[in-house]
Amino acid sequence: MKNFQPAAWAHLSDDILPVDAVIAIDGPAGSGKSTTAKALARRFDLLYIDTGAMYRALTLAALQAKIDCSVESQLVDLATRSELELKSGRGEIAVFWNGKDVSEAIRKPEIDAMVSLVASHPGVRNIMVRHQQILGRRGGVVMEGRDIGSVVFPLATSKIFLHATLEARVQRRFKQNQQRGHEVSLEELTRDLAQRDLKDSERATSPLAISPDAHVIDSSSMTLEQQNDACALACLVNPALDLELDTDLVPALRSLPFKYRFPFAYFNCMAAFFGLKEYGSEGKAIPGGCIIASNHISLWDPPLIGSTFRRYKINTLAKESLFKIPVFGSFLRYIDGIPIKRKSFDQNAFSEASKTLHEGNNLLIFPEGTRRAVGHPGPVRNGLGILVQATRAPMVPVFLRGTHGLKPMGSDLAPLEANYGPVVRWHGLDALLEEFDKKIVSRKIAALCLAIYQEMQARSFERHPQTVFEKELGVKQQKNVAAREKKVFGR
Repeated sequence: MKNFQPAAWAHLSDDILPVDAVIAIDGPAGSGKSTTAKALARRFDLLYIDTGAMYRALTLAALQAKIDCSVESQLVDLATRSELELKSGRGEIAVFWNGKDVSEAIRKPEIDAMVSLVASHPGVRNIMVRHQQILGRRGGVVMEGRDIGSVVFPLATSKIFLHATLEARVQRRFKQNQQRGHEVSLEELTRDLAQRDLKDSERATSPLAISPDAHVIDSSSMTLEQQNDACALACLVNPALDLELDTDLVPALRSLPFKYRFPFAYFNCMAAFFGLKEYGSEGKAIPGGCIIASNHISLWDPPLIGSTFRRYKINTLAKESLFKIPVFGSFLRYIDGIPIKRKSFDQNAFSEASKTLHEGNNLLIFPEGTRRAVGHPGPVRNGLGILVQATRAPMVPVFLRGTHGLKPMGSDLAPLEANYGPVVRWHGLDALLEEFDKKIVSRKIAALCLAIYQEMQARSFERHPQTVFEKELGVKQQKNVAAREKKVFGR
């Protein structure tokens, strides 16, 4: 498994990490996630959130109530009617269940043996994930678990997959149990950790996996100090790369060919007329040779997202039929549109798209493949993963909202927004390709992109709650989307 090389980043200073950073640490049981997460929280002055402790607290409560941990409905009912609270204290997180401190009780071996089963239930995870995301959106936190980077907080500032061999993890857990006064044999620990690895990696809901944009760190032969230092440096890589991005728009605009400046200016006037609001990077600080991946809900999406482009040559992947429309098809070719056949893999389109990315130009794609129902993003098609693997181009996700029901100067039907996410860099791609074939890796990239859209939508709904118009329109559109998807993709 390809490992993060901390020596290449040893020159970085801790002060480049944003104060509202979110650090997500994933990995198997016994890999040292909790210990390192606490160390990073102290080092960067962040709040440590022990997500595993939340599942452990529910497991403890279920065992005390003599609830069968294989019965999802009973666990969901218990979690729904109980109060779970995390507090900072005594140098680590304190866990309270219905007002009682259970911080010590949840670390016992009998909890270790059952927590993976409890966490495997989709209903349980939905409750816990919602709670974790609320905590994470505040920023300034370190979270660790099994799917923090890929599911719980896909927009994390920095992601780490902390790995170690089974033998190394058994030895660490054995020493921990000795310190806590728990007598468990090495043989029993080996069996239990191996079983947990199997359950965590094979469960249907949010299995343990490397997020494609996570730094992979194998700490098997590292001391704890080396492990913590390596993870700290990994946290600084994305902020360091972000600082290198050029945010000066004046020379960027001047360097654009006229054929881009004119349509971009026209689109910008259109966006201003309809009251488009930009959130996030506002299209300014993005790298060249980047995939701009937007969700797709209406025919207004391309020009409105075009209004946010202010630098670099842009190529757009668009369905082949658009290029056959008189005048409009010529315009698409004029601004370097790339026609793509959608019913099967279009080698020519992907080759041209890959070429433009390698040349340092940006590429706009709508990775869902066709328009989706409002409020229901995805699924993301495998074409995004194919492009990423062919080019290693970073991705900037964009979530559009409100491009239905447009009115001058803004509509009360839905807020018109272009939400830019952070640059996604594929640090974990080589490690994934060592373990899985290219098709599976493409699906993992697609799943991450969908999780990003869902999180960006949730943030938009927090800022401006979903309107009645959006809800009703989304329901109406779902049947049409299913029919269009069958027509376009043949299924």
